[in-house]
Amino acid sequence: MIDEKVLNELMIKYNFALQILETEINILIKNYEYKSKSNPVEHIKSRLKSNKSCIDKLKRKGLEINIDNLKKYINDIIGIRIVCSFVSDVYSIVNVIKNSNQFDIKDEKDYIKKPKDTGYMSYHIIIKVPIYLHSRVEYVSAEIQIRTIAMDFWASIDHKLQYKFPFEIPNHIKKEMLNCSIVIQSLDNKLHKINEDMKKYK
Repeated sequence: MIDEKVLNELMIKYNFALQILETEINILIKNYEYKSKSNPVEHIKSRLKSNKSCIDKLKRKGLEINIDNLKKYINDIIGIRIVCSFVSDVYSIVNVIKNSNQFDIKDEKDYIKKPKDTGYMSYHIIIKVPIYLHSRVEYVSAEIQIRTIAMDFWASIDHKLQYKFPFEIPNHIKKEMLNCSIVIQSLDNKLHKINEDMKKYK
């Protein structure tokens, strides 16, 4: 098991990294808004996993519960969610983050072009955030999710359903949620087209 004092000390570092990341992302987005004369982001949410959530995730992955595994395999202790108006805005923000020299990209997954089997859609980027501590620099992982309002709505309902069932979700409910995801994807495509058409009149 992980010593609670050691885990708390680690989480302090992650908290520092979260504050750095929040500031950097806000600066990047404000700069993009100024240059593009547009406001693609509806809202931003951030969170830091609790000690219990970190340990539970190690258990679900079947990994030994220790600090090294926590740092190596749990990439979403820090989570930032950026919710945009349109699909095109999602990819604009993705490019803003990827082109920044403030942090390194560790991994990325496009669940918009290739949704999960459940119907989940979002763009995930795993980055390494530098923390400056005395005479050394440490890096910790963080996950950034970028999605549309419609995708965020679906994901929120799906998350609630996951916690309502103490067992596996019945197949007919899974099927209905997948159908809803397909409808949302169609809605996002239509809204994107409307937005592109509106630009012609500006």
